Amino acid sequence: MDKKFCTITRKDLFDLFGRLSENYRVFVPYAKGDKLYFDEFDSKKEEFIELGGVRQSQPVKSFINPVREKITGASKNDARPLILAGVKGCDLSSLMLQDFVFLGGGIEDPLYADGRKRALLIGHDCTYAKETCFCLAMEGAPYPKSYFDLSLSPVDNYFIVEVGSLKGSSIIDNFKMFFKDIGQPRADVRQPNRDRVTKEVKDLIDKRLTPYTSSLKDAVKNSYNKTEMWQDFASTCVECGACNLVCPTCHCFLLHDEGSKQFAERYKSWDACLYKTFTRVAGGANPRRHLYERLRNRFDKKFAFFPNVLNYFACTGCGRCIDACPGGIDLREVLKGLVKGAWNKPPHD
Repeated sequence: MDKKFCTITRKDLFDLFGRLSENYRVFVPYAKGDKLYFDEFDSKKEEFIELGGVRQSQPVKSFINPVREKITGASKNDARPLILAGVKGCDLSSLMLQDFVFLGGGIEDPLYADGRKRALLIGHDCTYAKETCFCLAMEGAPYPKSYFDLSLSPVDNYFIVEVGSLKGSSIIDNFKMFFKDIGQPRADVRQPNRDRVTKEVKDLIDKRLTPYTSSLKDAVKNSYNKTEMWQDFASTCVECGACNLVCPTCHCFLLHDEGSKQFAERYKSWDACLYKTFTRVAGGANPRRHLYERLRNRFDKKFAFFPNVLNYFACTGCGRCIDACPGGIDLREVLKGLVKGAWNKPPHD
């Protein structure tokens, strides 16, 4: 069998998930209204499974680096390895930054390293674009390009399967009965759908005049001291941290102890740079006590710091933060203001 490309039918794929569920925690996307969310595979709910569509509500980081983990004593987490199916390109590309933060340097985060090691990621092409999608502007694509173990592309009543790692290849080797061989030329039949959705995303970007990364260089730096502009950007922010928590690249965390003086457990939990307490230190000093300073820090890190240290803009264009913000802050509009060095505040719905 071709080790790079093969095919599988939808029925066989769900049969495969059922078998894998015996030894893995298998999560797939389900449709609920116009939203998609991950939940454990259930053969009785196959009609609600939507592997395509767009990105899910939860970022992939929430499965590899959970919101809250106990780091002392025995863990209560399910010890089985994870299979996460239907992951979109915007989430997969975020792993470049997450791996850099938690696996790069001289010391690895053991919790994250274990989560990455035990996770098998099955990507899937987007089958349409959402109004808040702008992955192309952030050098991404509406289909998996890297960081997947297997990737699925829908064609008629089957999927073209692309192998991206030895872990993915081992699944095919162990369950050969579900897969059929296919060569590279035949795999090109997936391209028309990819081109169609790519055009949909590009049209949305052009319609809103969303800046591309090529025009964002030095944009934060040049606007950093324009206090009134940042205050306008932050004027409707309620400091809920939703943008941080749904973002696939945000990675800040805090360590805290819970229990009594005689016995305490230590936990690792997600943190958010929009929280007022984010930079507060012992004694109560807070170098970013103003809200606009914290919002500015968020953009500085994504569009100035990481491009400099990693050559990577820490935004995948998934649009989750736009959907999640109760204050109606649209990251695309902020980026436009940064590029222009001025901002015409849009009317708030």
